[in-house]
Amino acid sequence: MFELILSLLFLMTILLDISWLVLYFMPSKGRAALKDYPSLSIILPAHNEADVIEASILHGIGSTYPGVKEVIVVNDGSTDRTREVVERVMSSDSRVRLINVEHSGKAKAINTAFSNASGEIVVVVDADSKLEPDALMKLVAPFSDERVGAVSGVIRVSMNGNPLTWFQDVEYMMSSTWRHLVNKLNATYLLPGFTAFRRKALEEIGGFCRDTLCEDFEIGLRMKKAGYRMVMADAVMYTHPPQDLRSLIRQRLRWSRGTLQVFRKHSDVAFNRKYGAVGLYGLPTQMYWFFSGAISLPITLYQITNGYLSYFVKYNDLFSFNVFKYFFGWMSVYGMMEYAFNSFTGVYPMDAIFILCFLSFIIGMAYTILSLAKFPGVNWRHFLAIAFYFPYSLLCLTFFLLPLFYELYPWRKKDSAVNIWNK
Repeated sequence: MFELILSLLFLMTILLDISWLVLYFMPSKGRAALKDYPSLSIILPAHNEADVIEASILHGIGSTYPGVKEVIVVNDGSTDRTREVVERVMSSDSRVRLINVEHSGKAKAINTAFSNASGEIVVVVDADSKLEPDALMKLVAPFSDERVGAVSGVIRVSMNGNPLTWFQDVEYMMSSTWRHLVNKLNATYLLPGFTAFRRKALEEIGGFCRDTLCEDFEIGLRMKKAGYRMVMADAVMYTHPPQDLRSLIRQRLRWSRGTLQVFRKHSDVAFNRKYGAVGLYGLPTQMYWFFSGAISLPITLYQITNGYLSYFVKYNDLFSFNVFKYFFGWMSVYGMMEYAFNSFTGVYPMDAIFILCFLSFIIGMAYTILSLAKFPGVNWRHFLAIAFYFPYSLLCLTFFLLPLFYELYPWRKKDSAVNIWNK
């Protein structure tokens, strides 16, 4: 039974990964070109962003764009020097505006700024981010199609000497690549952190909702239901990611809770042909990762623990070179390479589990490398992160699955407004 479950899980993952590779090599649609440049309002919702807000404002103002633009910072009850920093920038540039509000969450902060914005296109950018010089030009271009209601961009990580940022940049590149793939199916619906909205569309759907922690996911499904197209552009933004495990865990718990809240709120979308590839491919893919993770995580942790207890602790070998090699194998690509070598040379049996596991590894690694190939600036740190990506993925998966027990509890009282951030 154990082997059957693993075999089915590997097989489903292989089929899903193959679909990604097929989409990767499908030709993309032609790039849109603007004949004129609508006015822009760049919204920066900020809560305790004093260390990064000035750079974010300057990158927004300094981005190349021929049309009129303004930057609106919504100071959402910050307790640090965010207000003072923005006021200092305002004093030297009339295009920057500041709105101070009580701490009430990102969704309400964006809605407040939108009601005070003058631009035909509204660009929502995380306050800890920096835009590439041509980002706004690329982000706004698809609005030449009147059917387009929103355009999302690529999010990269501002890496530094902290290895945690290397893993996150690899992860963000793989995520952005996946959004590029579903865009080929006209199935863009995730609008994270760097998105432009047509004013008319945002007004029609009533702005952002406060009842989930993933307002950027939830608004995409409402856009879809309203009949608007959403597309992904090659515009790039660099974000300042969590710098320590505590912050990363809190982020993943928030993302997971928000995703589950959106699944529940828009339960009519998944597997519904009415919503095209969004309902038949995009959402089911997201749901599958919860399903596969809930099965694979406990099995993996059991295998790691049981192997250590059976092969080492049982013989009073708590720590030695062989113990180090055992865990090093689990925590790096070396383990898979050793497993494959021993199976191909007859040391281990070449059974169905090995074949499926090896195929899953090879296809998954191919997708990872192809994802990195789409973007500039890839270096040795990214490849080192890939080599040791497994423990990072286990950590993220663990805290991504924990909210399942809370958000799906059938008798839990629903919150009317949960979209409150804390930093």
